[in-house]
Amino acid sequence: MAEEISVLVVDDKPQNLLAMKALLADSGLQVLTADSGPAALELLLVHDVMLALLDVQMPGMDGFTLAELMRGSERTRHVPIIFLTAGSQEAQRSFKGYEAGAVDFIYKPVDAHVLRSKVAVFADLHRQRLMLAERIIEQERLARVNALMLSALSHDIRSPLSVMMLNAELLIRQTESPALQKAGQRVKAAATLLGRQVDHLGSLARRPCELLQVQPRRGDLAALAAQRLDIESNQSVLWAPPVFERVGDTTGDFDSELMAQAIDQLLMQAATHAGDSAIRFQVDGSAHRSLMLRVSFDTVLESEASIHLFGGDEPVSGMSSAQVGPGLQEPERVARAHGGSLIGVSRARQGTMFELLLPRMQSER
Repeated sequence: MAEEISVLVVDDKPQNLLAMKALLADSGLQVLTADSGPAALELLLVHDVMLALLDVQMPGMDGFTLAELMRGSERTRHVPIIFLTAGSQEAQRSFKGYEAGAVDFIYKPVDAHVLRSKVAVFADLHRQRLMLAERIIEQERLARVNALMLSALSHDIRSPLSVMMLNAELLIRQTESPALQKAGQRVKAAATLLGRQVDHLGSLARRPCELLQVQPRRGDLAALAAQRLDIESNQSVLWAPPVFERVGDTTGDFDSELMAQAIDQLLMQAATHAGDSAIRFQVDGSAHRSLMLRVSFDTVLESEASIHLFGGDEPVSGMSSAQVGPGLQEPERVARAHGGSLIGVSRARQGTMFELLLPRMQSER
């Protein structure tokens, strides 16, 4: 059964409480009544209300004081308040009421149609908030289930991939046949590519951080990357010009300002940790639905640098990471805001690589 929605009416005159209860009898709401401010506070301790109708002029604790106390409590901070007043419609009194947290005033004698209409509006808003909260809870539950499923799937895929990589490496090293060595290299390359795709799935499965506001427009990611590499501030941090490569159609929908920031930050991290190694930039548009930006260099990261970039207490040797640390947090936010992901890897004999994946078309997200 749906939870009953309650409205609180506070007035020091019993006849007014009876009249208000009668006016709202057909609204489908539970009408709670209190004849004083302290009695209202006691009701609010045990009942959740969607609206409070407070008489302004009451002995002891008046309506303004009660409203201020309600606003000071976490439990009742967001309850809408309508003041009931028999006083004149003075600007000063209205201003004080709005300062105390009122959303509206109803002047006595109460017009039944006005009262029912206003209460109905707040009831509808309350029901919509409840429905939205339920949907958010359900979406969060589904997101957790999806993350668990993707995590399990990622683990199940990694195990056979490790076997494939090991056997491919053995084939390359132990056979003297050029054809078999070439086959082993193809298997190893395919397994490596599939492993990185699994990493991106793991990254996308994580709970999203606060997203940036994206204004995507059609652009050429390779052209943007080349432009960023040419600016003086970026060239000044490099020991040598980077190697730049464009593969396929590199056009897509993205926020050029945010992507420029992400490219600058990836370049800065690469320049910081590459040492004397050449930095390679590749923008790969060979996939139909996605664009890939890869930044790589031959240097293998030290433990502290790996933790700074990839997160965690200790780096996992030989494994790429679906998480990022403080050093890659900002470019990851840019990737996520576009519906993409950012992963990194640092391995012996392979060096270090950052890989930023973007959907080509924002409409396909």
